[in-house]
Amino acid sequence: MSKRVVAAAAVAISFVAGAGAARAEDDAPSYAGDLLTRDSLTGDWGGARTKLYERGVKFEATYTGDASTLVSGGLRRDEGFSGLLQLGLTLDLEKLVGWTGGEVYAGAYFIRGHGLSTYEVGNLLTISNIEADRANRLGEVYFKQTLFDDRFSIRVGQLLADSEFVVSDTAGLFVNSTFGWPGLMGTNLPSGGPAYPVPTPGVHVAYEFNDAWSVQAAIYNGDPAGHNVNPHNLDFPLHEGVFGIGEVAYKTDGVFGKPGVIKAGGWFNTANKFDDVRLSGVTHGGDYAVYGVIDQTVAEWGGGQDLKDPTPSTSSLSVFARAVFAPQQNRNLIDYYFDAGFNVKGLIAGRADDVFGIAGAYAHISRDAQRADRDDGGVPVRSSEMVFEASYKAQLAPWLALQPFAQYVVRPGGGDPRPADPSRRIKNATVLGFRTQVEF
Repeated sequence: MSKRVVAAAAVAISFVAGAGAARAEDDAPSYAGDLLTRDSLTGDWGGARTKLYERGVKFEATYTGDASTLVSGGLRRDEGFSGLLQLGLTLDLEKLVGWTGGEVYAGAYFIRGHGLSTYEVGNLLTISNIEADRANRLGEVYFKQTLFDDRFSIRVGQLLADSEFVVSDTAGLFVNSTFGWPGLMGTNLPSGGPAYPVPTPGVHVAYEFNDAWSVQAAIYNGDPAGHNVNPHNLDFPLHEGVFGIGEVAYKTDGVFGKPGVIKAGGWFNTANKFDDVRLSGVTHGGDYAVYGVIDQTVAEWGGGQDLKDPTPSTSSLSVFARAVFAPQQNRNLIDYYFDAGFNVKGLIAGRADDVFGIAGAYAHISRDAQRADRDDGGVPVRSSEMVFEASYKAQLAPWLALQPFAQYVVRPGGGDPRPADPSRRIKNATVLGFRTQVEF
């Protein structure tokens, strides 16, 4: 992506910054209070944290740890652990220097341990959404400007796409990475696309037409790894083609009279880095896909019954479904993908913030990849990979969540052969795990 694009966007932001109206305050974090009611484990730092926030400086630190065990199937039985310490610093320029609608953010990832997917399970749809190679990496770093009563926003810097596009709030409960950034994109795109843990230079814009309709679009560097793997996200590659993505969203009360959203979008990538899945030594330039998302609350109960209670707890049932299609068979290992699931908030009496859910995902191996297997002969012909997850997130305090989960992987690798017996597929795998999440 040309440096001129980024520079022009920065100039445009500076030019229009003064046109922004005062933006609404985000919900202020509650650092004070006792251990079980405040938002963070470390509290208010003697009042300093609240004072910093009021002046426009916000520190965040979150630790997520996933312990998992492969109890059956896969390549070999073993245990895994993935740990992620994520740091973030937000500077509110309106509070700091009077720049209306301006914000600067910088983040970092400290990744430890190793998960089960690559060497133990052999699957495509990664068991944990924090699983990655051990590294210390720069995270997102950007300047953000909001305008027109916060209806328009633009961000310029090193960005992620997985936190903005193809997002389902209901699917966000689950640990498997495919329920965030869909497995088709993580598998087909160079370096997995601009998704954790590899943000890349880009520009993102969003506009809300009204309470129902909104649109967003972004362009990013086409390969976050660049030429040199980019192990710490400090290379800032700009000449690896362009990844562009756009999405329109419609918020609706739907047929159930409950909040929901319907999204439709698509992406393209111009990088000359798409290896032919059948012909050795052949590389293609460009790829594209289209997708859709439905996220809907279908029922709510409880809450609001005791008029003396100012914070009644409401239980709810929500469902989601997503689909992604990548038509070009010769350069995509996965040509179509879909997932669906549900979660229930407040399933157990007295546990209003706990969430239980079940979801499943299906990734289909492309026709050309299947032809390559037939060409080889003597190995199973891959067809598809599926994963099912059941998860229960117990919110013990605003800053502490514990989450046991179970996953069942059908045809790991889409039906890859066993290393010790290539004529047979890797066995279906069962994984049990436990996630701990702490907000400091």
